[in-house]
Order: sequence, then structure tokens, then C-alpha cells
Amino acid sequence: MALLAVLVGLFQLLIGLVAWRSYRIGSWDLTLFDTIVRAYAHFRAPIEPALGTHLGVGPDLNAFGDHFSPILALLAPLYWVYADPRMLILAQALLVAVSTAVTWRIAERAMGPAVAYAVALGFGLAWPLQEASLTGFHESLFVAPLLLLAFERLQAGRPGQAALWAAALVTVKEDMGLLTAFFGLLLVVRRERRLGAALAVFGLAMFWFTSSVVVPHYWGHGSPDGDYYRALKDALPNPADTFDVVLRPVQKEQTLGWLLLPWAFLPLLSSAVLVVLPQVGERFASSNPNHWGLMQHYNAVLLPAIVVAGVETARRMPRAMQAVWAVWVVVAAVWLTGRHPGSLLWDGDSWKVDARERAAASAVAAVPHGVTVEADNEIGPHLARHDTVLLLDRTPRDAPWVVVDTGVPSFPVDSLAAQRQRVVDLVARGYALVLDNGQYAVLHRP
Repeated sequence: MALLAVLVGLFQLLIGLVAWRSYRIGSWDLTLFDTIVRAYAHFRAPIEPALGTHLGVGPDLNAFGDHFSPILALLAPLYWVYADPRMLILAQALLVAVSTAVTWRIAERAMGPAVAYAVALGFGLAWPLQEASLTGFHESLFVAPLLLLAFERLQAGRPGQAALWAAALVTVKEDMGLLTAFFGLLLVVRRERRLGAALAVFGLAMFWFTSSVVVPHYWGHGSPDGDYYRALKDALPNPADTFDVVLRPVQKEQTLGWLLLPWAFLPLLSSAVLVVLPQVGERFASSNPNHWGLMQHYNAVLLPAIVVAGVETARRMPRAMQAVWAVWVVVAAVWLTGRHPGSLLWDGDSWKVDARERAAASAVAAVPHGVTVEADNEIGPHLARHDTVLLLDRTPRDAPWVVVDTGVPSFPVDSLAAQRQRVVDLVARGYALVLDNGQYAVLHRP
């Protein structure tokens, strides 16, 4: 089991490192989390100049004004060893490895070691985790070990300990209080009524407190994510419109299908699947299309409850059917790996340094240490170790150093013409062109 967990963690780590080396990981989110953990490592408040400047709040924005995620302080010791954004990629791989070990324990107790290895492998290779690894790091991956430990303790007949692990979810992000509350609801369904009701109340109270008090207090302008759910708020008076917002476009239903397919849709037959309802509802009611699809980290939050629900259903089946299901889980996971970021690891081109990557490296090398730099999204993480990084967006920030992608459109400008025009405008304003290699321009104003 330990070896499998290590191998799975290594698999996810390699996805992240290949994405890092090839400049696929952006400042959103890796540079932001690097800034937060770096501050905790130096016992400072988690100030986010890049986010605050980009959103027009100011460079002194406290990270709690974006999301309530105090659990990130646990990563500070990693930066005492080596203060580099890649430590967060390593941290996420470790979270996956621990989660894989807990998944094995849950499945082993239910159906024996043979099936447990298949389930743990299916979890560790699961496409939502691969997509999360491609983004570098996100605090939401803390949900996986915490929620799985809660399920494991509940399975072991220790509901009080399960409730404690579920309560810890509120430290991951402000909306995870809903996850805690629905785990409490699950306890009620499973006849732990008082404990479940208390946990549900606690989760709802923390959801309200963190999202309505803490985040607005540090943000100063109301929740930064308030517009995500505007479509749902506008549709609520009309049931037909509400139904349309939650279930359309069809991309939402396709995402659910891809989540359930690797587990043969068995999770739908277990009450454990109740725990995913808050996140599914929140995402599908969102006005942000990034929340609906297969990419990024969003689906990794749903995975633990889906896997546990699948195990709980499969354990009620005959032994022969359990074996068939286990084979399906492995085959589906391996097959889907070919459609998701894991395929990078056996694509020979992923291991080669191409001309654009060499150009990116030369742009990073052209920026001195200890400066403030306005940088393209994919360049930002590579500068974060030594510099204060601001995200290059459509508003010039007058940073002394600027790195502009002149080769391809880059978030959040997303216009190659506008990016190239930025170089012209900066030169006209007195910036010197330090480097122009055809892919990136580096400018400096003394």
C-alpha cells in the first residue's frame, strides 16, 4: 500500500514538474499561493500584491480577503527547507499520496486487499487529480485527505473522530463549511442524529462567518466571488429559469458523466454521495464557465465522496461482481489518463526543450533578483522565488521591470495584438528594451 501511494504521488508530481518546466503553469494560481506560503514561512501576514493590484483593491490585500484558507500555514515548513513554488507542486503530490493510502484502507476494510489496490490505483490516477496537478497547486486539494479520513473514521465506527476531520474542512476555504454541513447530514441519515446535527450547524455557521464576515472584512468591497452566482440569483424567481441555469449548457451534465463513469455510476446508489451536493450545486449555479468543465482543480474536490460512495455500493455486490468492478476501475483510469495530463509523461515532446521554452528561460534570466516585475502569466511563477510579481493585465502598473509575451495570447490580456502594443507603449513611455527574442520582451525603466 505504501509503495502504491508513493508511486501515485510521484506520478502526480511528475505531471506538475513537466508542466512547470514547459511553462504551462500560470501565476493564477501558483504565484498567489507561493506568496501566501512564503509569508507564513516568515511569520508575516499573507499579503497578495499581485491579486490586490489586478483586482483594483491595492497591493496590501490580505489573502483572507480572497479566500479563508488558514490551512495553508501548514505548508510553511516546506519553505524553511527550500523557498520555491515547486515545493507547492510537491506538497500537492504528497496530499494525493496520503489520500491514496486512506482510500486503500477504506476499500480494504470493505472488500479486501485485492479490490483495495484497484480502487486506490483508480483514485490515484483519477483524471480530476491529473487536471489539478497540471495547474500546479490549489488549496482545494486539502479536501481529499481530510474528507477521506472523515469517511475512514466513520467506517471504523468512530463517528466523533469522523466529525472532527470533517470539521477541519472549514479551514480549507470559506465554502467548505457547506461540505462539513452535508457530512453532518450524512451522519444524521446514518443515525448519528445529535452529532450530525451539531456538525451541520457548525458547518453552516462557519460558512456564514467566513464568507459573510471574514472575507468581506479583509476585502473591503464585499466578496470578490459575488458575481459568480448572479445568473442563479436572477433566475430564482422563476423555477423554469432556475432549472435552465443549473443544468445548461450540456457541458455540466457531461462533467457529471465523466466523474461517475470511472466508477461505473455505482456512487449514485450510496448515501455518501450526498456530500458532493454542495460543490456540484455551487459550481453548476455559477456564472463562471470555468466551473463547469473538466479542467483545473474543481473536480478533485468531488472525487473523495464519489469513490467512497462507489466502494459502499460495490461491497454489497457478490464477490465476482466486485472483481469485475475493480477491473473496470483500473481500465477506466488508465484509459482516461491518455485523454488527460498524465499522457504528457509518455509524450516524447514533453521532455524536450523547444524554442519557446528556451525563449522563456532567457526572459526569466534577464530579470534581476529582488525587483518588482509585471510578468506574463506563465512566466510569473518562475520569477516568484526572487522577485515581487504582478500579473501583466490590460492596465499598466508602472513596475520597474516588465515581461510581455509577444508570441502567443496570454491570460488575462488574451490578445496578441494588445500584448505587442504594450511593448510599443512602454518604450514610448521611457522603458528600455532589455531583451526581445521573438517570443518575449523584457523591458526596464531606470
